[in-house]
Amino acid sequence: MPNNISKPHRGDAPKLVVMDLLGVFVEHDDAVRSALAAAFQAHGERVDPDVAGMAIGHPGLQGIYRVFQWLYPMERPNDTAVKSIHELAVKELQRLVRFGGAIQPSSSVVRLCEMWTRAGLQVAATTTLDARVVKALLHRLGWDETPPFHALVLAEEVERPTPGPDMILQCMARLGVENLQEVAKVATHVMGLSDARQLGCGWNVLIDDGNLTMDQIAVLAPTAILDQAADLARLWSLPVHSDVELEDEIARFLARP
Repeated sequence: MPNNISKPHRGDAPKLVVMDLLGVFVEHDDAVRSALAAAFQAHGERVDPDVAGMAIGHPGLQGIYRVFQWLYPMERPNDTAVKSIHELAVKELQRLVRFGGAIQPSSSVVRLCEMWTRAGLQVAATTTLDARVVKALLHRLGWDETPPFHALVLAEEVERPTPGPDMILQCMARLGVENLQEVAKVATHVMGLSDARQLGCGWNVLIDDGNLTMDQIAVLAPTAILDQAADLARLWSLPVHSDVELEDEIARFLARP
């Protein structure tokens, strides 16, 4: 899908960019889907990674519950089974983020956050991952001490997590941003953008990883559709410090044949 990076008529750039931890800050490929599928299979449920991936973006037990509803639409999911699979998934994801090589930080996004910070733009991360998984992930990446974002909000910290509005609102409160029109939300899936659309954020940016249908994208009506996170650098006009300009000039020089 070609990039669509036209700007909305509400100023050159936001004051706050809220991005999903999983999928934007961290590249996970199919590793998380496979981990969720393994948790279902360990409980005796034959679930492939694509079906298990339906849980991604939903807070905690809600994601597991949703998969069960898809598997057994005529039955009410068993609460004990849901909790058991959730705990298995948390343990598998903890192991994955500690030792798995498939989950890596997005170097382009980390550098972009550094540039945004220099330009005075604030960055926040949100996630529906369990706090135990997040803690292990941040420690492995060194982000527990030097994170690329100014605030991190977990679904379990708020009353109405995605698709509710509280995660974005909490980011705004922590970073002192009051106007929703000055907020941009960046995500790779429906759940990650539904809260921004519901709230009426100034920007609703989809990084298209190929997992959404055209109908789903049409319903989201994103402000911009990007092929990859690195394209965020071209989305807004920001003041650039001289040291950043020098770094870019050196990079262009080194890239010459």
